[in-house]
Amino acid sequence: MMKDRDQKSKALRLAVANRWLPQLEVDIEPVRAVDANAPLVTDLDVLAEIPDLLTGYRSLVFDCKTKAKESAVNRAMWLSGLLKKINGAHGFCILKKKKIELDHRLFADELGVTLLTEDDFELYARSTSPDYDRPLGHIASIDIWENYFAAVGKFEKLQLGLAFLRSEYWLAESAADSCRKTLAEIRKLHPEFDPDKKAHVALFFDFAALFGRSLALIISQVFKAHFHPDVQEDLSDALLVLLYGGREAYEHRNELYQRILAKSPEGGATNLSLPEWEAFLKLFRQLLDAPVEVQYSPSILKEVGLSFFVDDADQAFAKTLCSEHPQAARFSLLIASYLVKAAKLPPEFGKLTDQLLIPLQPIA
Repeated sequence: MMKDRDQKSKALRLAVANRWLPQLEVDIEPVRAVDANAPLVTDLDVLAEIPDLLTGYRSLVFDCKTKAKESAVNRAMWLSGLLKKINGAHGFCILKKKKIELDHRLFADELGVTLLTEDDFELYARSTSPDYDRPLGHIASIDIWENYFAAVGKFEKLQLGLAFLRSEYWLAESAADSCRKTLAEIRKLHPEFDPDKKAHVALFFDFAALFGRSLALIISQVFKAHFHPDVQEDLSDALLVLLYGGREAYEHRNELYQRILAKSPEGGATNLSLPEWEAFLKLFRQLLDAPVEVQYSPSILKEVGLSFFVDDADQAFAKTLCSEHPQAARFSLLIASYLVKAAKLPPEFGKLTDQLLIPLQPIA
């Protein structure tokens, strides 16, 4: 049973009601650990990503604490430091208190943190989101998240993939890093994925969602630069450089790769391009057509995965999300289909992707 469960449930519901991308319980590990078994630094109770035209996403952190004697302003100062570390935009501290001093609230607000009692939070949620009390999807259910985590946890190797999605993914230094690492992680685990196991399918859609989030961030960056090359070779070259952190970094890594390739009897790709590179370029061009819509695809993919996990064939909330953002629905199918091929997953995953996502596509 999760700690501070009721508060986390409310924060999760608010995120989904506002159509923010939610992630429950993100583990913060030391980025440059010295100890081989370094303990966690802390964890984020609920992380919510707000789609944003200019930044791709703005990150909100919900800190849920039930200790009545906890100092509200001290908690705000702690959260402010954590937000700085993860480049978060704002934080919410939900505390089990009857009252929080006004001066402490104002001081916390200057730090980018909102202090709320449990009763305050309910009022805040209903005041800012008309959908808070309306029926929402499976991504708003803490029970389903818990069951999903537990089900994947029964598979030792896939547990590593879930741990990546709940920690290392969110600590990547850039969207390009998280994009490459997500693809590398699922390719490493691809022999373990079984399309007949619901937890495996849900994990695949979780990977697809966060891979889509990374793509949305990169798309936002490229779109802001007004880079829409007509020549395929120009896009290919620019994306390769962007995915590896600049020309110098790419050329250095590519030189090392070429040396390794020369000594390998198996051969490989001629450069550091992602798997199924031509398909990736095609996908990227399509996403550039609607850069804001891409930001809503991850929520659709997470909802579809959890719907399959709980045997919900109707997918009512997934249909709602797709009707609100038809382009995001189409992009969800394109992202998942690419990931199946690039990760070398069993062909049954491709069939499942079509089976689950094609009926959700709004009819023009």
